[in-house]
Amino acid sequence: MRLDPPPKHTMRVHELAKELGWPPARLVDELRRRGEWVKSAMSTIEAPVVRAIRRDFAAADLSANPEHYLEPALYGDSADLALPTEPPGETFAQALARVKAEPPLHQKSATSKTGRWRPPVLQALLDEVIAQRPEHLHPNGECFGWESKKANKMHLQWTAARLDGLAGEDPTVVAWIRLSGGQRPHLAAELSSAGITPEEAALRLGYSGRIDPRMDTLYVRFRDRRITRSEVIAAVRQWRKNNATA
Repeated sequence: MRLDPPPKHTMRVHELAKELGWPPARLVDELRRRGEWVKSAMSTIEAPVVRAIRRDFAAADLSANPEHYLEPALYGDSADLALPTEPPGETFAQALARVKAEPPLHQKSATSKTGRWRPPVLQALLDEVIAQRPEHLHPNGECFGWESKKANKMHLQWTAARLDGLAGEDPTVVAWIRLSGGQRPHLAAELSSAGITPEEAALRLGYSGRIDPRMDTLYVRFRDRRITRSEVIAAVRQWRKNNATA
């Protein structure tokens, strides 16, 4: 008795392409990329290759319940059923009149910029260093483009200083910006890394750590290289000692 060999589960390229919903040429390119020798859409491919292609590219059957495969969160705000849609019972003429009454898109975007949130340090650079002028001179209550660009550049410098030793949260960094006029953030980092606060750097200290209104602030004298960082540290330590025993 002769047993017939088991049938080979092969397919032609165009049959598998139809199953995947692909043009045959695309599947030919994919097979060649995988090292399979195929000449055309009529070429035959072996079962392991068919299984691999199906495993990697088989289209999901979304006909039964598409929401099973695409969670509502993937749709963004459009999936929120609570969002307002067209008013109920609105006719086409009413909808057209409503749309015409709305401001143009470019006006909407300009208005939406007012009050836009920015990081506190960036906002401080804009408000207290760059855009120092009456509010009514700001277009739409917003800064000019060149001001925003300059502020962003300075913000990067202050961010780098925080990596180089400038300690403290945003309010502390803003205090350093006010003290320095937003300039030379590396100097603030040098003093901060030594444990000096912006309030201490703003002190006008004279001999033996005593307040002397005639003197420039410690920061200004350090900035101008009239005193060294070690001298700033010594003066602040003496001032702290004086206040601790007072």
